[in-house]
Amino acid sequence: MSESLVVELGELAPKIPSVNPTKFPDEVFDLLSIPAYDAGAPQLVSGSEIGSNKQLVEPGDVMISKIVPHIRRVWVVPEPSEEGRRQLASSEWIVFRTDRVLNRWLRFYLLSDSFHAQFMNTVAGVGGSLLRARPQFVKKINLTIPPVAQQKKEAEVEELKAAIQQKRERQQKLYSELERSLFISIFGNPETWANNFEMTTIGDLAESTQYGTSAKAGATGEYPVLRMGNITDDGKLDLSDLKYMDLSPKEVEKYTVRKGDLLFNRTNSKEKVGKAAVVLTDEKLAYAGYLVRVRFKNPDHAHFVAAFLNSDYGRKLRRKIAKTAVNQANINAKELCKISIKKLAINDSNSFIFILKNINLGEY
Repeated sequence: MSESLVVELGELAPKIPSVNPTKFPDEVFDLLSIPAYDAGAPQLVSGSEIGSNKQLVEPGDVMISKIVPHIRRVWVVPEPSEEGRRQLASSEWIVFRTDRVLNRWLRFYLLSDSFHAQFMNTVAGVGGSLLRARPQFVKKINLTIPPVAQQKKEAEVEELKAAIQQKRERQQKLYSELERSLFISIFGNPETWANNFEMTTIGDLAESTQYGTSAKAGATGEYPVLRMGNITDDGKLDLSDLKYMDLSPKEVEKYTVRKGDLLFNRTNSKEKVGKAAVVLTDEKLAYAGYLVRVRFKNPDHAHFVAAFLNSDYGRKLRRKIAKTAVNQANINAKELCKISIKKLAINDSNSFIFILKNINLGEY
């Protein structure tokens, strides 16, 4: 193929044969389920353990999950775990099988923002895990297939970007582990603080607290908006997915952050509520209503408090003091300010910040 071609996705999705595994109770299958995808590899399961019909897939098939569609799950079926072993996919996958496109190129297309926006328009259901993309509408989405040489080039670029991102994530994970070890090394175990050190509260260290704006953010606006999803579980700001809004002159100071501010996630699931991150950029960013901005008398204290809240002890404490409601938990600014914390010696704070600055690639 030397020119681009426009097709409907349904042309790449033939009818996939199904298998009733209970008719083969002793046969071992590779099962490609949604949990298997999340775990990173197919499950080895005997037919007697599988309770319903499954799709019989082949190496190289490209599958997209129709369940909980806002989570992007696309899987290229790998080679079987053993030669001759049959591979089964759950009915939650829409399966594409074609020699008209490179499967690696199709995978990146199905993960792209442009496709995902169209994919979400096919969704129906009442919410949460009951939301599903409807295959009959997904198959109506138009796909522009470029020449094979271009597909190969585009796939190589995306694979390089993905490899770089994986290395960054690995680096960030190692950094977070180092930061937690550093925190314990310098400040001791928070579980023993009350018995060994003079204590204070987060409120005593804070100059001010401020809830974020409840105004709706969108695709356009003067100010990027930080939301609870922009705070990672290990306490960093992720600016890769931002919405935008306009603020009046009176709102700018109230609803934007400065470098050195701490952002506290006051409402989330019980596992995530209370995660915190320090703003390390000079960029003018707004922040949304599920976040609390904490500004400290000494800006260095923001790093200490964030490390404390994100420590193993801090996570346990957050779960303990959170007030729970249906599917969410809350820690308001008043409760945050009541949290007891070690009173810092000047040399402790300086040592912590100095080392962070020297291991965090100049972000501070």
